[in-house]
Amino acid sequence: STYKGNDIERFYRYGLLTNAELQIYKPWLDTDFIDELGGRHEMSEFMIACGFDYKMSVEKAYSTDSNMLGATHEAKDLEYLNSSVKIVNPIMGVKFWDESVKIPAEEVTVRFEQGHPVALNGKTFSDDVEMMLEANRIGGRHGLGMSDQIENRIIEAKSRGIYEAPGMALLHIAYERLLTGIHNEDTIEQYHAHGRQLGRLLYQGRWFDSQALMLRDSLQRWVASQITGEVTLELRRGNDYSILNTVSENLTYKPERLTMEKGDSVFSPDDRIGQLTMRNLDITDTREKLFGYAKTGLLSSSATSGVPQVENLENKGQ
Repeated sequence: STYKGNDIERFYRYGLLTNAELQIYKPWLDTDFIDELGGRHEMSEFMIACGFDYKMSVEKAYSTDSNMLGATHEAKDLEYLNSSVKIVNPIMGVKFWDESVKIPAEEVTVRFEQGHPVALNGKTFSDDVEMMLEANRIGGRHGLGMSDQIENRIIEAKSRGIYEAPGMALLHIAYERLLTGIHNEDTIEQYHAHGRQLGRLLYQGRWFDSQALMLRDSLQRWVASQITGEVTLELRRGNDYSILNTVSENLTYKPERLTMEKGDSVFSPDDRIGQLTMRNLDITDTREKLFGYAKTGLLSSSATSGVPQVENLENKGQ
């Protein structure tokens, strides 16, 4: 029953946040309602008995919710892990797993300006909704962005769903390609850590909480503001794709810096020797710690331990 779901808490939080005087009535918290209708199966039967041609009939093996960003299929047969994605009829894409479905390869170019998607295949969109719908159409033709997820709900119980998000997947692939070509390692690490935190807050219905506002401002100001450029991909079946080209005036990836060919370089072999020598203190510290772990029995000389056989080294006076 859906009193076990996430949306009830999200609607409750956002409702009272918007209007503190709001009176909340949720049928799934009404025991009389539950006693009468029980669950989704009984509700489907009730609507059909009342003459409504309900699209989610009792025969359907799962329940579906959707908006323009994606769709989720869950409940009924999908509650059992031996029911796979193959029982689902996608509503935003195609059955990419069905070999009888012809899916020709397709090239698509996505353009971002300061972290905002603005163009697909050279067509600029002033309307974000139209941009999203077109991204859905392109990704959906290939079954892109369809996944099978086991997740932890707000109440800490695990649930399982089949998700569709063709447009979001397409934009995400292009965005992260630009991200990795523009920002340094530490920034990318913080982006992923903060993104995961922000995603969890969104999941919990805390999009307007102060911690979410702080994360959103940081990610938009210091990360997204530099994401300008174009990424060209070849989409095939499902989540099978290739990145064909990446163009941005903000790229810090520069082939000449690390070319394997002979030529001018910003640093010399002697410079690298000096850099490696500076690691000697750290290496010495690590060796001493390994000796210490071996003495206390935390490490052994077993070849299966997957770590240096420090006891052997110590016995040899190394």
